[in-house]
Amino acid sequence: MAVTVGIIGLGIMGTGMSMNLIRKGGHKVVGYDIDRGRRDALKANGGEPLASNSEVATAADIVICSLPSAAALDAVVNGKDGIAASSKKGLVVIECSTLSIEVKEKARAALEAVGMVMLDAPVSGAGKQAEAGELSIMVSGDQAGYAMAEPIFASFCKAWRHVGPFGTGTKLKLIINMLISIHGAAYAEAIAIAQKAGVPLDLLHQCVTIGAGNSRVIEYRGPLMIKGVYGDPDTKTADLAIQIKDNDVISNFIKSLHVPTPTFNSSMPYYEAAYAQGWVKEDPGVITRIAEMWSGLKQR
Repeated sequence: MAVTVGIIGLGIMGTGMSMNLIRKGGHKVVGYDIDRGRRDALKANGGEPLASNSEVATAADIVICSLPSAAALDAVVNGKDGIAASSKKGLVVIECSTLSIEVKEKARAALEAVGMVMLDAPVSGAGKQAEAGELSIMVSGDQAGYAMAEPIFASFCKAWRHVGPFGTGTKLKLIINMLISIHGAAYAEAIAIAQKAGVPLDLLHQCVTIGAGNSRVIEYRGPLMIKGVYGDPDTKTADLAIQIKDNDVISNFIKSLHVPTPTFNSSMPYYEAAYAQGWVKEDPGVITRIAEMWSGLKQR
């Protein structure tokens, strides 16, 4: 059954979700983003941009949030024109951002106080997966809320499941993103080694992706790293600034558990060095330039 789905946060991920909800699922999509250009893009894709987060909550049966920071989530939930201000009893909010459990729990409690349900539901995948409707979503929290939301997942996900109490989805997401950081750094080093050894990069990628060293990170981000093109909006999987934010959340989560992670820690300098170069709007694969720089290679 088609429902009205609200999307708050129309970046790479939110736009991909909205397009599939409209075209694949046949749902009506209303949305809001502070960026006027993103609202215009939603309209061009067949959705209906609205003037505030509160208006989205009022118009929608289910709301999806895909946001870049804790401050953004707080504004979306508790702001003057936030979701809570709509006072729409029984609204299910699917929170897909990569943020700390504490930040999400604060937002969940604020919505529960006005009769709404928030699900902690981070997604795994990048821009291309969002565009193709091939995300995986790990939903945690209220079972009845999950049952209401589940029918829309087939429109923008290839896999979905309820994984347990609120916060479990984020725990899984942070572990997965730790691996993404490691895999990205490892492939950047492999590309630098191949260049020094005289191995053609296209050949490297062909052989890695059919061998035991492959990963989904290499499959979806590797082509950008091989080409050395990180700023093309048609191929970019995410912004480096988002991965830096995610790595900070992961690091704090790990510290709270007192688990040694030397492999993850060794990947961090690549991302921080790329950030220091000002490449914040480039794809995270731009860390390949750092590996090339440190190896005495010409940056591509």
